[in-house]
Amino acid sequence: MSPENSLRIVMGISIGKSNSLSNLQKQMPLSIKKFLTNCATDTFLTYSTVKVVQVPNTCVASVYRVIQCVIIAYIAFYIVWYKKGYQQFQEPRGTSIIKVKGITKVTGNNSIQFTKPSSSYLWDTPEYQIPPLENNAFFIATRQIVTHNQTQRNCDSAMDDKLFCTHDSNCTQDQPTPNTFGYYTGNCVSSSTNSSVKVCEINAWCPEELTRSVEYVANANDIQDFTVYLKTMVTFTLFDINMRNVRDDTNFSCRYDKHSNPRCPILRIGDILNTLNTNKSALLREGGLIEIRQDWTCNFDFDADKCYPTLAFSLLQSGDDKQSPGVNYRSAQKYRVDDEDYRILSKIYGLRFVLAITGKSGQFDIVNLFVAIGSGIGFMVIADIVCDAIFMYIHRSRKKYREGKFKTCNIKLSKIDHAKYPTSRTSLSEGDETSIYKIHF
Repeated sequence: MSPENSLRIVMGISIGKSNSLSNLQKQMPLSIKKFLTNCATDTFLTYSTVKVVQVPNTCVASVYRVIQCVIIAYIAFYIVWYKKGYQQFQEPRGTSIIKVKGITKVTGNNSIQFTKPSSSYLWDTPEYQIPPLENNAFFIATRQIVTHNQTQRNCDSAMDDKLFCTHDSNCTQDQPTPNTFGYYTGNCVSSSTNSSVKVCEINAWCPEELTRSVEYVANANDIQDFTVYLKTMVTFTLFDINMRNVRDDTNFSCRYDKHSNPRCPILRIGDILNTLNTNKSALLREGGLIEIRQDWTCNFDFDADKCYPTLAFSLLQSGDDKQSPGVNYRSAQKYRVDDEDYRILSKIYGLRFVLAITGKSGQFDIVNLFVAIGSGIGFMVIADIVCDAIFMYIHRSRKKYREGKFKTCNIKLSKIDHAKYPTSRTSLSEGDETSIYKIHF
């Protein structure tokens, strides 16, 4: 072959290859565009649904319908009706005005001074309701230990403090006493109550409590006849409704009774204590904490004026607990005589009542109804799961059911037919190792 012919063949091959590359470059943008178009069409313009397999079987179909009926009944009667899924709820916000009335005889015990010969007194509301006003609570004093004419000076400690000593070294100076009533002076002195016993001297408000104190005890029967007037105002801001437990037709001569007169706002202390399973004698002597729950559960789909609160009582702190029984606190009243400060110290035991306003009222709301139904419909899948389990693992024709429900797809790779893509195939040289495959199902 002459050099001229060889040059023509080489140039022809080069030109052929360059033409093939240019054809591929022209086809590639079209292929990418077609691919993106197909993806967009399959994703956004194609609707897909699940395959449904119908199995004519009376027994399983009956089970399926029974489960569906049970779920529908659960949605209708429990979620929507019993739980009031069709309503929007709100808890009440409110406050109360509380008044206590009554009078009691009081006996003074172990009194040394400041007592009448008969040691008998009377307490009315200003003396036993201490403090006179609280937020949703009230206190009734049942017993007081009062120490009169206390002044700051040095005195012997009380026998009940058990600060016994034999010499001054037992009373470390300027150290507070265990009951924090005062500071040690560093002296061991004879007790004013029993001179044969030596106790530590303290710097405190003297005379100390329980040395020259008077114990006042209110009559238990009189306390139980006290009455409590509860006037409560609540609001439901979500529904723009304000309510009161005292209405225009309220009879103020009534007495609360859970069964015969539950709407009466006047309660008797004895009736409250009778509902508590506790030792009343210990409760009145040591004090206690009692909760009054006023529950406002209303259905505002009906007349709101027909809704009244219900009351319940529970004992939170009894008077006979082994550890820290009852309720008590100390109070002092100061006064000044001849440029010297004095005070009257009172340790007060009593019953503290706390009013808790609770409840949940509702009104129809279409959104809550749809949410309740929608959440219940999710349980319908239980019927499908149960029946599928029966057909797949229990039924005698489970193999045939599986064949009808599941379809196996065999995926394999093969080279593209030369006849279908002549341009693409002829554009590749025989020496190229690149192959184009398609997926067959």
